[in-house]
This record gives sequence, structure tokens and C-alpha cells, in this order.
Amino acid sequence: MPDKSATLSSKHPDYTMFKPDWDLMRDTYRGQRQVKSKGAVYLPYTSGHVADGIANEQAPGQRAYQAYKLRARFANYVRQAVQIALGMLHHQPGEIELPDAMKNIRSSRGETMDQLLMRINKEQLLMGRCGLMLDLPVNSPVGEDMPYLALYSTERIINWDNGTVEDNVPQSLNLVVLDESEDERIDTFSWEKEEKYRVLTLGPPSTNEGSGRYRFGVFSEDDGFLADQLRAASFRGRQLNFIPFWFINAVDHVVEPEDPPLLDLAELCLTIYRGDADYRQNLFMQGQDTFVTMGANLDDTDDVRTGAGARLDLPTGGKAEYVGVTSDGLSEQRESLEHMHSVASSMGAQSTDTVSRERESGKSLNIRLAARTADLNQIAISGAAGLERALRAAAEWMGENPEEVRVIPNMEFGDAPITGQMMVDMAAAKNQGWPISEKTMHDIARQKGLTRMEFEEEMKLVEEERERAMERAQEAVDAGTGGGNGDRNPAQGGGDRRGGSGGDNGGRNDGEGS
Repeated sequence: MPDKSATLSSKHPDYTMFKPDWDLMRDTYRGQRQVKSKGAVYLPYTSGHVADGIANEQAPGQRAYQAYKLRARFANYVRQAVQIALGMLHHQPGEIELPDAMKNIRSSRGETMDQLLMRINKEQLLMGRCGLMLDLPVNSPVGEDMPYLALYSTERIINWDNGTVEDNVPQSLNLVVLDESEDERIDTFSWEKEEKYRVLTLGPPSTNEGSGRYRFGVFSEDDGFLADQLRAASFRGRQLNFIPFWFINAVDHVVEPEDPPLLDLAELCLTIYRGDADYRQNLFMQGQDTFVTMGANLDDTDDVRTGAGARLDLPTGGKAEYVGVTSDGLSEQRESLEHMHSVASSMGAQSTDTVSRERESGKSLNIRLAARTADLNQIAISGAAGLERALRAAAEWMGENPEEVRVIPNMEFGDAPITGQMMVDMAAAKNQGWPISEKTMHDIARQKGLTRMEFEEEMKLVEEERERAMERAQEAVDAGTGGGNGDRNPAQGGGDRRGGSGGDNGGRNDGEGS
């Protein structure tokens, strides 16, 4: 019988605490339509809207609020910041080394590990947290049951337990609950929401076990959790004694959530959104003057027309005029919005600008760039390390050597190209005693995209080019070209011999230049 006291959809206390921030980050990243769909959550009603009535869509206050919201603009600096930072993180490809048996490992969506790493970095930037699970495909042919990695967004990791501090030191993950609810096609064209949850356990699910056998199961909320339906994950007879799930935060891999890196920027974007709504409302009211009559004795049944072609009869001594909203404060509102836009730009889209400003010293530029790339360094290192841990676990499960797995992230975030003069200067400095190897210089060229080959491959091609150049020079000597060169300088004896030697030296120089 199902354990009705256990609710699959129960949330960890930390999940409940951080969920509002996660919703805010996801909504602001999705942009204006998503933000406006939340209505008063992000753009509250004014006192005038409430006074006019907001009970239903036809209430005057509700209609005024919808127009108020429609005129407002949401500036999506969050999406810009994520996209620019993601582009910098993957400006140069990272290095992922795997055993031959794992070359074809993929994510649950069929992605390569490079593509999966990019999605991990995106979740780190936006949410500050995600999860990576190692699993086996269902009903795969024998011999083709390659493990895969599944990425879970932070909202889908609803419950977890790594024991208590006094009982489990070091702490060990013994329970994870993942929300796998999704729309499923129930017939040819219709869809239905299927609520289901994946439960990962270590040892008995009802206790805080620090060791045991890993088991898992997928259950629906209607049927409830059935402990006897948990099953062990086995790859060719090998089972696991740990839960193959890893938390990847912005800077670490602990189970406790942390604030999203761009939370302050998202909140500032919403502040700008609300300020923009008020500013545009005031601009709108500037063109909505109120028509006032004095001494006309008009009542609600009188037909009053205004504008070109209209005619209004007033009694002697009567007066009519327009009264408009004062523009006092509009300039201050505009300046305030411009300032907030500038701050948001520096926090988000422009915070990764690597172009030095005029008159900015080299020292201050280095300090500014170091501060602005510190978060990217941490995210790159944490994301790569999390993927490496999961891939090493996969290697060990498959009977491969986990030490052959390496994930090295790109740490070159700038876009400064290497120039010919820079290469000449490096070669000259090396010839004058600068302690730098040819391999290091090749690595620099590879990082800058000048070559995609490994050092050994590059040197082999250089040697082949040198040998071909020497062969061409020798052919020129044999054909008599060297003697002709010697005849041009009759003051020196042995022109043929010296000419041949000169051709040979020229060949070596050409080869080195190549």
C-alpha cells in the first residue's frame, strides 16, 4: 500500500526559502511578456486603481491598470548579461578528455559534453544552481547501454538530504527528489499534464544513511511513493554505493543553495520597470487635459463636445477652459530612470567590457577587468569541476580509468587578438634569454585560435616543411643555380662551390621561416 503520510511533492525548507528568488530570475530572463503576465506581482496597483475598483476585468480601475501596464517597458538587462557572459565563457573551446570507450557519451538530450557544459554555465549564471545526474537509458540494446548525464534546473530539485552534522561526518547525500512532471501526448493531438517524481535513495529511504546501495524509482503523485518499487541501477553487473547526483552552484558543489549571481541586477530591472510605468503614465496624462466649465449650469444629461468643429453655448458670464496635469517632476523622473539604466548597464551587459577607456591607466584597467571577471572565473571552474566529477563517476562505473577524464574550462574571456608584432616580440625575447618554451608559445597561439593542432602535430608539420625546403634548395644546387649565384661575384674564388652553399643556407632559412 502507498505510504499516504509521505508526499512526493514535499519541498525542502531551503527550496521554499529560495523559490521566490528563483521565480524572479526565471521571469526576468524570459522578458517583458513573462513579467507582465504576473501583473501586480511585479507592477502593483496604484491607489487610484484600487479606488476605481479592480474586482474584475470590466471594473474601471482594472481597465486603467491594464493600460498603465501596457505602456510600461521592461528593460531586459538580465538576458543580455547572461548571453554576453556565456559568450565569453565559451569564446574559446574548453578541453574535455575522455577514455576511448566514453567518446560517444551524451546528455539526456543527445548533447555532446561541450554543449552540456554550456547549459550548465547558463544555469549557474542565471540561477546560481543546477544538478547533474548519471543514469542509464531505458530499453537500450545490449552492448549499447552507454550511461548518460541529465541536467536538472534548480526548480526541479525539490527535496534532498545529506544527513545531520553530528551523525554523518563527512556528510553523504542519501535522498534526492526530482520533479519530472511534463506535458505528455495522450492521443494523436491532445496533451495532458503528467505529475511525476523521481526518487533517488541511498540505503533505506526512511533513514539518514551515510552508506548503502543506490536505488531509484519514478512515481506519480496519485499513486504515491512505494519503497518496494525502488530498483538498483546496474551497469553490466556493477552497482553504485552512492547517489550519482551532483549539485553545481556558482562557486561550489555543496547541497545548500546560494543567491543567484545576477539577483541584484534582476531586482534593479524590476525597479526600472515600475519607474518607467509611472513616468509613461505621467507623460500620458500630460495630453489628457480636463475640460472645465464655470457658470454654465451643465448636468450629466447635457451633451458637451470638444475639439475642432465642436460648438459650446455658455450663458453670459460663463467660462470654459482646460486644466492639465503639471509637468513638475517629469525631469527628475527621467533623470532617475537614466541613472538606473546606466547602473544596470554597468552591472550587466557592459560589466564584461574589456575595451579600455581613454586615459585609463593600465593598472586601473587591470583592476577593473579582474573584478569583473572574478565571478566568471568561479563559474567556469565550478561548472567544469562538476562535469568532471560526473564523468569520472561514469568512467568508474563503466570499468574505465577515471584519471583519464579531464575537463579544463576556457579561462580566456577577453577578445584581444594576437598580432604578428606580438609573435615577433615573443620570439625575440626567447632568443635573448626569456625562459619560455616552444610548447608554451604554441599553447598561446592555440588559445588565440591561430591553430587547432596539438604541439606534437604542429612540430611534425614544421619539420616536414623544413625538409621539403632543403630538398628544393638541393635541387636548385644540382641544376646549377648555385654556380650562377657564384658567377655574380667574380671577386671571390670558387664561385660554384660558394653559390651551392649559399643555396643550401637559403633553404634552411626558408624552412625555419615556414
